[in-house]
Amino acid sequence: MKGRSLVILALLTGLGLALLAGADHLLAKRIEAGRLAADERALLDLLPPGSYDNHPLARPIALPPSELLGNPAPTQAWLATLAGTPVAVLLPASAKGYEGPIHLLLAIRPDGRLLASKVLGHRETPGIGDRIESTRSPWLKVFTDASLANHPEAEWRVKADKGQFDQIAGATITSRAVVSATQHALQYFDGHRRLLLETAP
Repeated sequence: MKGRSLVILALLTGLGLALLAGADHLLAKRIEAGRLAADERALLDLLPPGSYDNHPLARPIALPPSELLGNPAPTQAWLATLAGTPVAVLLPASAKGYEGPIHLLLAIRPDGRLLASKVLGHRETPGIGDRIESTRSPWLKVFTDASLANHPEAEWRVKADKGQFDQIAGATITSRAVVSATQHALQYFDGHRRLLLETAP
């Protein structure tokens, strides 16, 4: 009887462990799917709904360190496609602001025009330099549709420096940094179209 009880106990223990392992596997998949969905919301909100049908974050494009992008370490970009045709490249870029690095994400159309951009992180002065954030000011929209083709080299400056782009009042250094980072990201895109656009399945 004692041996039979031990066998039953061992079977129940094994069953419990199998159930725990199965639950853990299911939860891990759900957690990963939730994390990916959160990442997609954070990074892909630059793209209009319905403008792409792939999962860009599932196939990142490895980028080597680049001075143009302000990235001293390897990073990654993402390609959004619709029916297999590229619609936008999501490209990270950084610049030195007034208080520290400003990290941007730019959505660039295949023809080199800027679709949209957002600030991923910065340490600029609250109430002044932080107006680069889209939640605080529409200033970043001045770059919508900008490209190297429609803005010659000399125009890629703030108006205080005889350029094309308005600066944020009281935050000229911050504004200069974002203008420069945007121009350099478009230059990077222009020089690396093959790498960025020909990864579509």
